[in-house]
Amino acid sequence: MSIRRTVEEMRSCGESENVIARSLGIDVDTLRKHCADELDNGFSNRRREVIGLLYKSARGGNVTAQKRLEEMTRLAGAAAEFDARQKETGATPSQPRPARSPKLGKKEVQREEAMTAGLNSEWGDDLAPLPGTKPN
Repeated sequence: MSIRRTVEEMRSCGESENVIARSLGIDVDTLRKHCADELDNGFSNRRREVIGLLYKSARGGNVTAQKRLEEMTRLAGAAAEFDARQKETGATPSQPRPARSPKLGKKEVQREEAMTAGLNSEWGDDLAPLPGTKPN
């Protein structure tokens, strides 16, 4: 098997350039110099090959392949339709929501309640913690 094909296959499976170079026993710069096209297009080339094999299998009567192609076609059509609607309406990606304050745990809630215990009640300052101490 050629090195270029190996690089393309490994890249299509999501391997990093470092892992590919290490597995081939070469430097990353050497890999980039001699296999730049395979690194850039490895995923798309393998995807094209897999889809071709899937179509060939579906034409041969493989029902599972036919169902998978139907699902892929439906999803691709839905994505294209969604993109077209977004362009048509001029919608922009949703704005990020403002960060919510983190939810306090039960101990933090109890500590806050202890600090304000007796506030606006007949107990007054009797329940207030002493300065420089933590409430129980």
